[in-house]
Amino acid sequence: MSNELKSNTSQQSDTGPVAARSTMPIWIIVLTFLLLFLGAVYFDRHSGWFDKQVYPPYTSADQLALYQPKSGAAAAQARGRTVYEAACGVCHGSDGLGKPGQAPPLAGSEWVAKDVASLARIPLAGLNGAIRVAGQEWNLSMAPMGAGMSDTDLAAVLTYIRESWGNKYGAVSDDEAKAVRAAINGNAPSAADLARMTPVERGHAVFQKFGCAQCHGPDAKGGVPNPNAKTAEQIPSLIYVADGYTKGELINFIKRGERDIPRMNPAGPEPPHFMPKWGPIITDAELDDLAAYLLSLKPKEENPGF
Repeated sequence: MSNELKSNTSQQSDTGPVAARSTMPIWIIVLTFLLLFLGAVYFDRHSGWFDKQVYPPYTSADQLALYQPKSGAAAAQARGRTVYEAACGVCHGSDGLGKPGQAPPLAGSEWVAKDVASLARIPLAGLNGAIRVAGQEWNLSMAPMGAGMSDTDLAAVLTYIRESWGNKYGAVSDDEAKAVRAAINGNAPSAADLARMTPVERGHAVFQKFGCAQCHGPDAKGGVPNPNAKTAEQIPSLIYVADGYTKGELINFIKRGERDIPRMNPAGPEPPHFMPKWGPIITDAELDDLAAYLLSLKPKEENPGF
């Protein structure tokens, strides 16, 4: 064996395995954090946070409670919450804190703390003009959103308002709601009176019952200020709705309302007044009569006499 071969063999036997340093690919790190994030989101939405009473398809104790059978005060509170979210929450907020420039807070409001009659008159008769709530001046128009509610639903939503967001002012009974309604509706047409009216006359009664005049005016010519609204910064007239709607289209529009009012200045503030979603509140028969009344408002063409 040559000296050169012996030398190479000796060098190879003296050299052991060598561990080289290398960096982890960045995509592995990103994928790891992404999987952790997705796992955390899934856990948050589906785990029930280790509450053994929560089971699929429910994801939290609060959600599960909504579907549990209720009776007594709990049933009234649950019903009140449902009515509130449908008729009141869009303006006053699910948290009862109201919305700046649009609706005052109900949480901690001195009006909620008043006697039942004073509070119930607001959803039954509506509100128009200046009012002071929680130390702040408001100047607004509120339609009588409770006018179409049953006494039971009205009592339930008032109870929910008086018992939520830190308010502790007691429940409202069906009889209390009924008594306030009777005091307000003393001059309202009776069922017998309505039966003798034409659809247009009944529609005018509906127009008055639900406080449409508070925004659109007693003669339906509009004019109530609505800052930054594209309709000349005021509530529009209804006199010529017959030019833009069929009866069916008008009924559907009233049912769905118009939450987002086009702005004169797109970068400016949201107009404070909007069209409520009347579908869950006004009956189909009342909507049919109301549409008949509104379509009748267009002035008749004058006869030139020849």
